[in-house]
Amino acid sequence: MKPILVAALAGLLLFVLVSACWRAGITRRRAGSMFVAFLCVLPVLLTIELLTPPDLGFLRPELVMPIGWIDVAFALFLYATGFFGGILQLYNLADRGFSLRILIDALEAPGQATNLDRIMPGYSAGCGIGWMYDKRLQGIESAGLARIDGNFLVLTAKGRRVAQLFGRLQEFARAAPTTGPVA
Repeated sequence: MKPILVAALAGLLLFVLVSACWRAGITRRRAGSMFVAFLCVLPVLLTIELLTPPDLGFLRPELVMPIGWIDVAFALFLYATGFFGGILQLYNLADRGFSLRILIDALEAPGQATNLDRIMPGYSAGCGIGWMYDKRLQGIESAGLARIDGNFLVLTAKGRRVAQLFGRLQEFARAAPTTGPVA
């Protein structure tokens, strides 16, 4: 029970830290800043796990794991799972979700419906699909994955590695596109 409580406390602290950073205007490379916050909270989790008694002073004996390292490992597992499988994925869905943004635009439209011809120019509260495309290219460039050279997107060595890795993951998960555009 202790690892569940400690991981939940660490997750709450992480949420507060990330929210504070974003409210303070630290919004560049959000996923990266979230990972840094995850790493900053990690020592707090370990300190609490290692310096508090196994029963936390209130847990019943049947709720206490008698092997300390298992408690620590399980707390780390829960914290990492909550971050990588929860908070980070929720951020990616909310901030980077193309389809979700279209749904939000429709929700914000009068009558909660939008004309299909207005989706492209009206995307993301009127910024447009071109804005989203430019934003993604800027993100790729600022992450050091590619550089824009005139009318070309040139992958860096880091960009090639990332593309190869995720291309293989897509193939493994059978998530890669199987057909081209419909004519």
